[in-house]
Amino acid sequence: MALLPPDPLFILKSDMGHIHNLEFMFNGNNATHLLAATEEGYIYFWNLQTNRVTYKQRLGIAIQAIHYMSPYIITQEKSGDVKLWHLETNFTCTLLKEYHCEGGYCRSIIINSCLILPEVNSKVGSIDLQTFRTVTTYESTKEKLGNTMALEKADIGGTICVLAGYESGDIILFHFLSGSQLSNIQLREYITSIAFDSVTGRGVCGNSSNQLQVFTIDKGHSIKLKCEISLKNAGCNVVRLRPDRKILACGGWDGNLRLFSWKSLRLLVGLNQHNNSVTDVIFSGQIVPEWNSNIMSVAGGDGSISLWNLYNQ
Repeated sequence: MALLPPDPLFILKSDMGHIHNLEFMFNGNNATHLLAATEEGYIYFWNLQTNRVTYKQRLGIAIQAIHYMSPYIITQEKSGDVKLWHLETNFTCTLLKEYHCEGGYCRSIIINSCLILPEVNSKVGSIDLQTFRTVTTYESTKEKLGNTMALEKADIGGTICVLAGYESGDIILFHFLSGSQLSNIQLREYITSIAFDSVTGRGVCGNSSNQLQVFTIDKGHSIKLKCEISLKNAGCNVVRLRPDRKILACGGWDGNLRLFSWKSLRLLVGLNQHNNSVTDVIFSGQIVPEWNSNIMSVAGGDGSISLWNLYNQ
């Protein structure tokens, strides 16, 4: 039986409105700021020492994803506009380069020195972060996939791959360098998020149903459905694995964040801090000095961000 929900470390609130994506900023080995990308197109720089907004700047409209690579920031908008910014010492951002991909809700990911993002006609593209030009296109042999909805990196026996999830429920495994399709599997429709554990070869995807689907990929690149995890209510926006591979987080449309043991898939706790859908979950992966611990940050459609320190002992 799941334990009673604990209290968060802190709740970050301001005039953010609907939050789409979060990103930690690091100075050396310490997380100093938390970036929040919003529906209104603002990026908020939250100081993790004072828990106050250091700066905010409008960098577009409906920013779905944000990436930080000192001293640069990349933003991806719902319209498909992707922008590279230089982050100045006073936190202002100066536009350097632009690219246009397929619009929608699929968040881009970074693999090595490339940005992986959705393209038209169910394709996926890889652009070089220095030139902002396409280097690889990933195109499936399967038809009627619908929009690309989720992307994830996978290391299969030392081979870097790209996992792409689609409206149709298909998950397709592509070779990162060549762009060739290695395998695919048909799961439940409207995949929203994918997380993959390259150590165990096991992954999980969220979708519009009340079932999380756990799958495996062997060294021969064969994808198989392993099991399903039932949720009380339908709809999962985000699934995320903690870097130590101990915790699986699931952010639901119902506003609940559910934490599972990644080893046993047992529900550990349900957190109901947010009164609108959970839109993003990230783990610091490194110590946040203010809390002297790794923390989990959770964003919601209610315009707030909750900070947690759970199961770190």
